[in-house]
Amino acid sequence: MDNEAPALSIARLRSIWDAEVGPSARRALTAAAVAGLFCAAHVARVGSPLARAIAGAGLALLLAGIVARAIVARRRRGDARRTVREIIGRTDEALGAATLRALGLVDRAAADDRVGSPELADLHLRRLLGRASRARIAERARQAATRWATVGLALGAAALAAAVIEPARVVEGLDVLAARAGEAPLDLPWIEDVEMTATPPDYLHEDTQVLLPFATTMQPRGTVITVRGRPIRGGRALVLTDGVAEVPFVDDGKGGVIARWTLGDSTTLQAAARFGQVRVRQADAQRVVSIPDDAPRVTLEGAPRTVRLLDEPSIPLRYEVTDDHGLREVNLVLRAGPREERRVLSKPAGDAKVDRGGYELRARDPFFRRTYVPVEVRIEARDNDPIEGPKWGRSEAILVVPPQVGEPEARRYAALVKARDALTDLLADRIGQKAPDGSGAAAHAAHEAEVQAAAKAEVERALAAEYGGVRVRGRIASLARGQLARLDEALAAEKRSTTRAAHQKLLDETEGVLLAFDAGLRGLAYRDAQAVARRLADVADEAAAAAELLGDGDRSGGEGRLDAAVTVLGGGGAELRKLGDLGLDLGEIVANDLRRIARARGASDWMHAELAARDLAARLRRPEPSFGGGGRGGVESGAPRGGPEPGDASSADENVAQSERDLEELARDHAAEMNAVAEELDRASRPEDIAALREEAKRHAEAIREAVRALPRPGAAPGTAESAAAAGREQAEAMAGALEQGRPEDAVQSGQGAMRSLGEARRLGSQSGGFFPEERAGREAAEAQRALAEELAWAEEALRKLRQAAAERAREGLGRSSQREGSLADRARELRRRGERGDSRMPEEVLERLDEAEQAMREAQRALAEGDGEEGSARQRDAQRLLEMSRSDDQGQEGDGDPDGDRAMARKADIPDKDKHKGPEEFRRRVLEGLGGASEPRLREAVKRYAEGLLK
Repeated sequence: MDNEAPALSIARLRSIWDAEVGPSARRALTAAAVAGLFCAAHVARVGSPLARAIAGAGLALLLAGIVARAIVARRRRGDARRTVREIIGRTDEALGAATLRALGLVDRAAADDRVGSPELADLHLRRLLGRASRARIAERARQAATRWATVGLALGAAALAAAVIEPARVVEGLDVLAARAGEAPLDLPWIEDVEMTATPPDYLHEDTQVLLPFATTMQPRGTVITVRGRPIRGGRALVLTDGVAEVPFVDDGKGGVIARWTLGDSTTLQAAARFGQVRVRQADAQRVVSIPDDAPRVTLEGAPRTVRLLDEPSIPLRYEVTDDHGLREVNLVLRAGPREERRVLSKPAGDAKVDRGGYELRARDPFFRRTYVPVEVRIEARDNDPIEGPKWGRSEAILVVPPQVGEPEARRYAALVKARDALTDLLADRIGQKAPDGSGAAAHAAHEAEVQAAAKAEVERALAAEYGGVRVRGRIASLARGQLARLDEALAAEKRSTTRAAHQKLLDETEGVLLAFDAGLRGLAYRDAQAVARRLADVADEAAAAAELLGDGDRSGGEGRLDAAVTVLGGGGAELRKLGDLGLDLGEIVANDLRRIARARGASDWMHAELAARDLAARLRRPEPSFGGGGRGGVESGAPRGGPEPGDASSADENVAQSERDLEELARDHAAEMNAVAEELDRASRPEDIAALREEAKRHAEAIREAVRALPRPGAAPGTAESAAAAGREQAEAMAGALEQGRPEDAVQSGQGAMRSLGEARRLGSQSGGFFPEERAGREAAEAQRALAEELAWAEEALRKLRQAAAERAREGLGRSSQREGSLADRARELRRRGERGDSRMPEEVLERLDEAEQAMREAQRALAEGDGEEGSARQRDAQRLLEMSRSDDQGQEGDGDPDGDRAMARKADIPDKDKHKGPEEFRRRVLEGLGGASEPRLREAVKRYAEGLLK
């Protein structure tokens, strides 16, 4: 080494050191890197942002330290002084110090000749380096290597332990550490032995389906996908996810896990493990295609189309609704501008998938009568989807164009004017006819019959026709038919005696009929004009409201409304002018005020436009003539309201109205008398009479139950002997219950029904052809019928005795009712006689019913006078039914005017006093009076009996 250059000698010493220490240091550093990596993985596995940041930072620092050490070590190898100090100085401190001084001397000699000879300095350095003991350096290096090896071994052992005990945790941690946006880049296996099932929503009523794991499947929306599996590694928070949402796997109690996913939109499901905010998926994916629940499909026959209500006053709607899973509700929907009305047509049961039906819309429908713009008619259906909520499907629309306000009434009036013209022609023909002589009597009679038949046919056509949902009804119809009957009687009289006097009588009667018809027609026109005017008043209010909006600057909300209201007012005013004198008067007022509105609108003077519309509305709500005749003032002169002007050539219209009022009053008074008789009989019935029969009634009730005990219970198919026998059993048990409760009348009624049902069961059983269940039911019904007949006979006899005793006690009161019934019969006779003459003539069917009603009243009078309350009540009911039938269905109204025009709030009403509480008895009375007063006379008594049974 003495002859070597100093630099080479120092390098050889470094190589000796590195040869011993380098491998151990590298292994130790490698172990440190691996241990640091594993440690970072465990920290990052927590999954929180902080843990991942700490792990990443620690790993970065470790790598930076290793790199920095390598750079520093490389630089240190080129530093001779550091090498001497670290290698020679650590083995021989004095030699190391001398070597460092020699190095300094070499450097100074090379820089300054005055220091000394560089060769001598270099020689001195070589000799010092030669004195360094390689053995001691190697020994010292081995000691350092041992220390590095120990550290490396410790770190390696720690890393190995972490890897051996839970190697997956390291992989999971590193995967979590490398995650982006909460998703780890490397898919890992989490569960095995996977099983999948699909359970459709309950409302579909379908069975659970087993799925092939990880194979694409199509399922209804709302299906529950159940995933079962065995976790590969425990302690992981496993979830089932579609990448956005997730549901946890839970222990199934059998060593596995289970998760349930409710299907919404089509998706791909994967198992995953959740580490804090990071999700590590499993590679296996389950694609599920969602089948949505479609909205119902609705077909409306004939839609889309447009219908004019005047041309088709009746619109039949036939629809068919289908749904893929089930229907809940079908509605008829009417829309007119912002207004909408829904009517339930059907509520299919049992999740029906198809529903068919029909509905008839008529021109008199309240919705049409309250709107003046086209109406959109649709059928809409709602399904039974509980997942996304019910969905509505709707049909194409039928657009219904309503008539102008007053147009149906104007058409009806025109048809009746044509009928009046036919009667005028008839009168003119008869005036021109010469008095019949003996030779031409037959031809004359035939001619009169022919021209009268033609005139009658014209009148009948007008009466039978429908005008946009409006018919000829009420007073004018009654008057017209009565006058036609008057014509028939006059013609029949001339045919019996074809003389000059008879012809003159026919001529006079024809003139009277024409005048009566004309009076009725003018009265109808007057009332129609009033009704149409009131409806137009509402439209004028709408125009005023629209003008007010425009005045406030709301052009979008007011312009369209004002246009629509003005259009309706213009059309309605034109139709109003066709309705007689009053209609012409009011129609001109509408036209004039529309011109006022137009002038103000043209000047954008919305305040005066509003005032003009409100003035028009106020005037139309007082639909009276502007100026009266015969010394009377009109509305413009401040006169009070009134009817048509006096001085008519015929009082037929008022006579018919008076007859209707008299008939209404007679029916009301007779109904009150019926109630008085019923109350008299109720007061005569004593509870002690029924109590005396109660014990015996209980024994008979037990006998009835025993007689029907063997009969079948309800549940058999209708129309069978078993079904009829079950009905007989129920009615017989009802009879027994009524007897026990002291209601013999109800018991008799139930018993009679039971006898009929048992008889039907016996008949069906005998026709069964030996079929055992039916034959047995018929045989048992026959036995029960025989036993029940005896019990029914006892109940009827007991009821007869009770009624007889009650009638004896009520004889005095029934006698007074008999006198009042006779007075009512006299009123019916007088009303009938008045209806047989002249302008007051009633239709023939009304006269016949009045005559029958009078006879029934006379019979009721006699029965009540004899103390037979039950017979008298029965005859009273017959009379009341005939009186109700004598009244026309819409008596007292034309049936086609303003539905609210003649309604007024009651001026007087009883306010109950706090000290006059009647309790249950008062409630019973109100229910009986309310339900017992049904408008349909044939049902009134049945409804009253139902109410009585309900309250009992």
